[in-house]
Amino acid sequence: MDQLTRAASPDTNAVARWAAAFVVSALAGCATAPSTIATRAAVEIPRADATEVPCAWFGDERDGVLWFGVSGFWSAQRQAGGDPRADLAISSPRWLGRYELESGSTHFETQPGGPVPSGVWDVLAHPNGRVYFTSYFDRAGIFEAPGRWQALGPGTVGLNELALGPSGRILATRYGASDTKPGSVVVLGEDGRIQAELPLEDPPGFRAAAKSVAWDPVRGEIWVNTDLLPEAAGGRIAHDTRILGPGGEERLRWQLPEIQFMVFGADGTGYFAERDGERLRLRIRPPEAAGSPLGTGRWIELDAAFPADLDFVQEIRVADDGRAIVTRWSGRVHIVSREGSVRDIELPRSDGDLFYTGTLVGERVCATVCRTRPEPAPEAWVRCAELPD
Repeated sequence: MDQLTRAASPDTNAVARWAAAFVVSALAGCATAPSTIATRAAVEIPRADATEVPCAWFGDERDGVLWFGVSGFWSAQRQAGGDPRADLAISSPRWLGRYELESGSTHFETQPGGPVPSGVWDVLAHPNGRVYFTSYFDRAGIFEAPGRWQALGPGTVGLNELALGPSGRILATRYGASDTKPGSVVVLGEDGRIQAELPLEDPPGFRAAAKSVAWDPVRGEIWVNTDLLPEAAGGRIAHDTRILGPGGEERLRWQLPEIQFMVFGADGTGYFAERDGERLRLRIRPPEAAGSPLGTGRWIELDAAFPADLDFVQEIRVADDGRAIVTRWSGRVHIVSREGSVRDIELPRSDGDLFYTGTLVGERVCATVCRTRPEPAPEAWVRCAELPD
């Protein structure tokens, strides 16, 4: 048994209700999904009712398919005047989107078994052929193939973002808890069982809410960034980034530069979207520079006037040829080569659109897009455009 497994808390299998600090009270009414559920025919445009506007969230690519989550969270929140618990009032089927990158066609896998209170937030298209997903207000799950869905244990309520970890394991962030426990990094086995829970220490006056997570295969460390939620009313949210050892021990913590997203390539190259004031840059750290986790590698400026209050780097993906695809919420995508050259593209955007995961198809950029407005209907789940010359 290694460090990641030994770090599991003793109450891992207890029935717990987890969620973000700002929606703790909503968990008491969460539905409990059956342990194994089937599939039914894919639908063209998922929609629970006329008031819900489901849209694409985080995605992950495998074998020419961009899988993505489908959630109505943002439209429900908007219609409820900003209440983040509003998604719980609209139960609907659960959908996984499947976008064929070559043909441009979109299909959906549908999990039947009755309406559920939360859509899919993040997906991980695992090399083992399964698609793991989180649902935040409800249990996480696994899609294996049509007819083979599995809901995971009650301890997976409240999981947010996913990343591939060591030896095929899955790393997940728990943004917050419904009791006095802090946010954490959760380690899942390929069977979906929780093997470890790595809690994050709360700074004085704040609750640490875990957001994105990544595994550094060269240094054998876990990176996680956070929202620091103030305990005092009217306080301002802060952010930090932490590096954990495989047993969960904190090795390093800092606030500036703010790491908005991080990922590691198969060879151990690290890619870090760093914001420092109004400057947004990508730091690329090759494996041979991994002797120090900070201050090494190459900095590439992406934006010298980054609107920090209006935009955010949602994800970084690394193409087979080493190019990094940096996708911002606004639909602005930076394509950065190994040599450091940058090509920018602004994806077509309507008012209220939020972009999550971008990928390359030759010289074309495709990204999942969440249309939060009820009109017009969400006809595009993935938006594409040719890279400029």
